[in-house]
Amino acid sequence: MDSVALVLGSPRGRRFCANVGHACRASASNSGGHWPQSPEHALEVLGAVDIRAIAEMSELEILHCLAYAVDCARYWEPPDEEDLIFVRPDVAAALRPIAGALLDSPHAAWWTEPIDRLNQNLVEKRNPIYGWSGLPLRIYPTKDGLEQWRDEALDTERRFLEYQIEDPDRNIGGEWWSTPFANGTTETTRARDGIGALGVFLEEDSSSNEARVQPVRIYGAPRIYEITGPQNWANLVDTYPLPVPASRRFVWYDTTGEYRDWFIPDWVSVAADYDAIHLTLMAYLTTPGIAIPLSANSGATVLAGWDPDATFWLRSNNITVEGEPPS
Repeated sequence: MDSVALVLGSPRGRRFCANVGHACRASASNSGGHWPQSPEHALEVLGAVDIRAIAEMSELEILHCLAYAVDCARYWEPPDEEDLIFVRPDVAAALRPIAGALLDSPHAAWWTEPIDRLNQNLVEKRNPIYGWSGLPLRIYPTKDGLEQWRDEALDTERRFLEYQIEDPDRNIGGEWWSTPFANGTTETTRARDGIGALGVFLEEDSSSNEARVQPVRIYGAPRIYEITGPQNWANLVDTYPLPVPASRRFVWYDTTGEYRDWFIPDWVSVAADYDAIHLTLMAYLTTPGIAIPLSANSGATVLAGWDPDATFWLRSNNITVEGEPPS
């Protein structure tokens, strides 16, 4: 499948292209405003897009269009009205030239690149209720955080299986993410010229526009798995499978429209072979929020909860904040 088709096969990719089209429509004076709430109006807007204007967009303008698509990601509920419009075949076809122009932009050259080992940053967002954490931005030891995460994941799965046995039709929300959220794991992103760390404003379901950023340093030669698209994610899950069919049953049905035997990576097993996992920006445009079939296991998986260009560090021995020795 070509890159344009992969982008248009993903809800985040379609939303991104639609935002760029909205910003580059012939009558647009800026990138603001709301998307139309009907397919007919969407086709009218997309039909007025000046494709040549996409080549003239700055990187910041492009990433602002992406930021809106990222912020609208929801993997615990059904697609919203706009996502339902953009998935229509006629609307997706109208998005195709926009996707092609975006991928041809010089600002897209790094979207398929692996982690930038010389340019990684920690980001802390200010909590809108509690404010800043008051803790220094630093790398904390992973210790047994992943083992605790797996124990909790298995307990959650058992509990949801009991719910399902008691009432098979009971629709109950649960954990929806497939990230290695555990005590001691660290998430970093690269910075771009004049923009700063991508994690500042490319964040799913973002809660704040205020952030603290701390550059980090990578030591030695950490083993980093690169997620470059749906197949790489499926390969990771197939190699290190953790079945979660009960706990993800309803939330991932809502987001994909499918009941499947769901799997996520067993991050404890992954950490035995890799120190970190990096999601390329191109992978973000092609992978999240869709049911991805597995080949070595009977079921499917969903990439959910990842931000563009995010690197999750499963081990802390190869990374530290600038000016501090490695742990």
